[in-house]
Amino acid sequence: MQVNMRREPRRAGRQTYTLCWQLEDGTTCSTEGRCIDLSRSGIRVSASQSVPPETVVFIQAHGDTLAGYAVVRHCTPHGDGYAIGLAFHEETKATAGFSDSAEVDYYSFLQVNPKADWSIIHRIYRMMAGRFHPDNPETGDPEKFLILQAAYETLSDPQRRAAYDASLQSREPGMLPIFELSEFVNGIEGEMNRRLGILSLLYNKRRTSPHSPGLSLFDLEKRMGMPREYLDFSTWYLKNKQYLTYGDNSELVLTAIGVDFLEASCSKTPILQKLLDSGPRFATSSAGPAVRATADWAEAPLLPEPGEHRDALNAPEPANSLAPSASSSQD
Repeated sequence: MQVNMRREPRRAGRQTYTLCWQLEDGTTCSTEGRCIDLSRSGIRVSASQSVPPETVVFIQAHGDTLAGYAVVRHCTPHGDGYAIGLAFHEETKATAGFSDSAEVDYYSFLQVNPKADWSIIHRIYRMMAGRFHPDNPETGDPEKFLILQAAYETLSDPQRRAAYDASLQSREPGMLPIFELSEFVNGIEGEMNRRLGILSLLYNKRRTSPHSPGLSLFDLEKRMGMPREYLDFSTWYLKNKQYLTYGDNSELVLTAIGVDFLEASCSKTPILQKLLDSGPRFATSSAGPAVRATADWAEAPLLPEPGEHRDALNAPEPANSLAPSASSSQD
């Protein structure tokens, strides 16, 4: 197995996608492809039908949030079909939910306290390096192996670690791209998805920082790009469902009940899996999009107009249980 040395990290995947495009004579074509690997800027899929380079296609993930326009950069024979390389349009990148490894928090990745001594970091590195080494046919993961090496080289050198800690303190966490989607703003669906967003952020925080698992409303505002007035109802509801509680310094903390809900709902709610994958990277996170059953597709135009693609080929998502019941009442 070769280590990926491209400038942008890529992760392997098995997700299925629908590709739609028009020929010069106006004929509409479509094919299905299986993901080979994915980055923030594009994707490579294996398909039975070739697509001419420089063709603009509409790509839609089955049971996932990735949807939008892309340009075919190359199309080469691959097995019994073709490997098609696509470069995402800017609007499409926001739906991919891909985290740049350059922004990986090494402490979160290793799941250790920032004050952990060298012996702990060394022990974790020794245990995980063999697991992620590209020569391991069962659990090899070139991308994680490179991040693990970079983390170890940085944190095992006192001077480099001090410089890294200083840069980490000055790093302002911004809004995750996935929260730019309209699904987190409009109507009841937006309210339900905001609850999932809050729970996902707290879940990832507890996994990566077990000694400091809380987030303030200000933290949620920054990560979700929404004012706290949009989150007040969501946090009230989640607290009354006992999915979260208030910890030290009035920070919101995920409860064991909240963990159980997320893990039971993950395979049934595609956008929840995307939310969890869009959070901070850590060594035991999934290597790529989870394999999901193909949803039944509603009839829709094969080539929606730009700006309308969120609904045009959108697969119906399973309802989640974050809708308020008739018996719920506000305190």
